[in-house]
Amino acid sequence: MITGFLGSGKTTLIRRLLRDPAFAETAVIVNEFGEIGLDHLLVESAREDVLLLEGGCLCCASQGDLARALRSLLDRSERGELPPFRRVVVETSGLADPGPILGAMMTDPLRLSRYRFASIAACVDGLLGAGTLRRHGEAARQVLMSDRIVLTKSDIADGKQQETTLAAIRSVTAAPVDMAPGGGLGATLFAEPGRNIVQRNDQSAHRHGDYLTVARRTTRPLRRSIAESWVARSAASLGPNLLRLKALLTIEGEDAPTEFHAVQHIVHLPRRLAGRPGSQWDTGVVLIAEGVSERKLGQIVDELDMAVD
Repeated sequence: MITGFLGSGKTTLIRRLLRDPAFAETAVIVNEFGEIGLDHLLVESAREDVLLLEGGCLCCASQGDLARALRSLLDRSERGELPPFRRVVVETSGLADPGPILGAMMTDPLRLSRYRFASIAACVDGLLGAGTLRRHGEAARQVLMSDRIVLTKSDIADGKQQETTLAAIRSVTAAPVDMAPGGGLGATLFAEPGRNIVQRNDQSAHRHGDYLTVARRTTRPLRRSIAESWVARSAASLGPNLLRLKALLTIEGEDAPTEFHAVQHIVHLPRRLAGRPGSQWDTGVVLIAEGVSERKLGQIVDELDMAVD
């Protein structure tokens, strides 16, 4: 999923990705806010595997729209109307909240059988991003919930403007930041989902407005039942205040970690990552919530620490 505020450069980024060999065999779903959609016409001259969802952002419209679009891509490909594809990029509208979209992708049975969610990347305007993050809660929430940030318009923003924007991004998240334009960007955006799941090295809480994020590294192995129980209890305890739980945990007796996700009370099925000899993983947890005290969020993370011990 590629998100970002209005005018942040999402469509331009997607056009660049589609020219990257690392993004061969990619289909695109474009969502626009408004009655007339234009962005899909700008994506590689309206490639045949680009679908347009009009009339509002996905988080506000029926969540079934996304499921129907994903089904349509599969059906048309199987009928030979579209070339085969290996991945789908969903471009959200500039006012979209990634939370409900992610929740819909996690709960739809189609996702469980034919699609696997990879990650969220947020575009931030290198020229205007600092002011946008300061004035618009939607933009801050998009950045907060993303696994990776793409600083756009770096070819026209001067050094001071980029530094100011980076500082604004860092006031919200410690997620990795890529520069666009930049070589090899497509290969890094969605490669190895989960590998960079831990965004902060420290164990302190970080607050931006009413949003709070806490991250911890955990390297010792857990029993699978303990890990799954902790994720379920965390989602139940925080309920609608849980914007996102991301965890990459080492499981006893397994040579590669397992990835866990939850949004509000919805828990994603855990997925064991493919292990390779010598692979290095940054294991740990990230909790992002709103309207929750630092003490409560810290206690929830401490429960996992005690389970490790």
